[in-house]
Amino acid sequence: MNEIIKIDIDEMSLLAQEGEKFIFKPEAEESLQKLHNTIVYLQGLEDQAKDIIGEVGKKLNPNFKGVIGENIKCMYRKYGAKYQYDWKNKSVCEPYLKRKEYFSVDTSLVDKYVKEVGEMPEGITEKDRENKLSITFGGNNEEDKTISITD
Repeated sequence: MNEIIKIDIDEMSLLAQEGEKFIFKPEAEESLQKLHNTIVYLQGLEDQAKDIIGEVGKKLNPNFKGVIGENIKCMYRKYGAKYQYDWKNKSVCEPYLKRKEYFSVDTSLVDKYVKEVGEMPEGITEKDRENKLSITFGGNNEEDKTISITD
C-alpha cells in the first residue's frame, strides 16, 4: 500500500447515524473496509517511525533510551516478566518465588448444572457482561482482522 486511502468522514458519520440503511447499504461495507485499511496502514507508518527514531538515536548514542518532546515520549520499555526460574530447580529458587493461587468458575460445569437442575448453583451468580458488536474483515485469520465497537 503506497498511498493513504481517502475516507469521506462525513459520509461514514451519516451512514452510522442512519442505522438500518447502514446495515443494508453496500457502500457501507466499502467505507468500513477503507477505514480499516487506513488504520492498518497508519499503524504501519507509526511502527516505521519508531524504528527510524530508534536507529537514529542508537547511531547518536549507543545507550539511547528514548526522546521526550513537548507532547510525545518515545522511550524504550521492556515488556513481560523481568525474571524467570528453572522449574527443575524450583526448591533452590523457592525463597524468591511468590505463590499465586486463584479460582475461576468452570462455565461448562455450571451450564450443565443449570440445564439439569434449572437454577444456578448456590453461591454462583451470572455476571453482567458488556455486549460488543464485532466487525470481521475478510480472510481466515480472524484474530488479526477483527475490531470491536463497544455498546
